Amino acid sequence: MRAAHPDAWLVGEVIHGDYPAYVLEGGLDSITQYELWKAIWSSLNDRNLFELAWALERHDQVVGQVVPMTFVGNHDVTRIASALDDPGLLGHALAVLFGVAGIPSVYYGDEQAFRGVKEQRAGGDDAVRPAFPPAPDGLAPHGWPVFRTHQELIGVRRRHAWLTEARTSMDHVANEQLAFTSRAADGAVTVLLNVADGEHRFDARGRAEVLAAGGRSADRRRSND
Repeated sequence: MRAAHPDAWLVGEVIHGDYPAYVLEGGLDSITQYELWKAIWSSLNDRNLFELAWALERHDQVVGQVVPMTFVGNHDVTRIASALDDPGLLGHALAVLFGVAGIPSVYYGDEQAFRGVKEQRAGGDDAVRPAFPPAPDGLAPHGWPVFRTHQELIGVRRRHAWLTEARTSMDHVANEQLAFTSRAADGAVTVLLNVADGEHRFDARGRAEVLAAGGRSADRRRSND
């Protein structure tokens, strides 16, 4: 493959195991980061951000050896908008995806808040693999705020390309609040997550620029995420 296509990028789809070993021994460039994917939606549903903090620390160990492909949705799993008990926390999931190291991917339609539940039966993937409408005006109106959230965070990622190989550390961990910082030689980005029903004030030391901010991605009522 590499002899015929030297510019090819090879990623292996592996659910669990020794990610760096699969990459190095398999002659791959990257691996799918299912551990982080699971922790993102599961921790938001359970309002247990300790789970996400643990997964981010594991993720950081992987990044020290290989750069994994990160995602919150793909062709084999329930759509992120359906996986979340509270769809208004979709912006939180995206903040993690674009705020940590890795090669983030967006599964088609997730940027428009497509819904679909994977079922363990023949044809059980059909709901998560629908066709796009013939034209953009066929997309549901509720998807456009989520689309703009993707645009904003992808813009942050492109302006801070060093995030691809950044190292991440936890600044504050509680059941319903999490602050973590991704750092590299070129800078640092801190992500603040609050999944509580009320506001939360994080400690801020030194000067900082707000790169992206918002509330609940669906109705904008939640603050401090």
